[in-house]
Amino acid sequence: MSEMRVNAYFEPADNVVVELTDSERNQEVDFGNPSHITAISVSHGNDEYVIVKVRKFDDTKPFWSAKFYKGLNGQIFIQPIPGDPVRKVVVEVEPRGSLTSISDSVLVNISYIRG
Repeated sequence: MSEMRVNAYFEPADNVVVELTDSERNQEVDFGNPSHITAISVSHGNDEYVIVKVRKFDDTKPFWSAKFYKGLNGQIFIQPIPGDPVRKVVVEVEPRGSLTSISDSVLVNISYIRG
């Protein structure tokens, strides 16, 4: 196996925080300009895991989803998502495991750069 050295440059990102609850399981986010998502972090205190999904505003299928357990979790994207910049997305949460409802708010922080 050979070793390769790369230089990476990270642009300063803006952030938006979305609070999702049992009564409001999805929320629209408007970045103001076409943008790419560079990272998503999720914090919640529910006993089981939740699934967080992100989809384009005018689409029904999410372009990203992940499982998040209790506490603070996150995912950084080396290649920002989606491939084509979007202005609006919808963030959704689903209780999973033995959860049938969301007892503790799910905070989703989205870091994004203008595309």
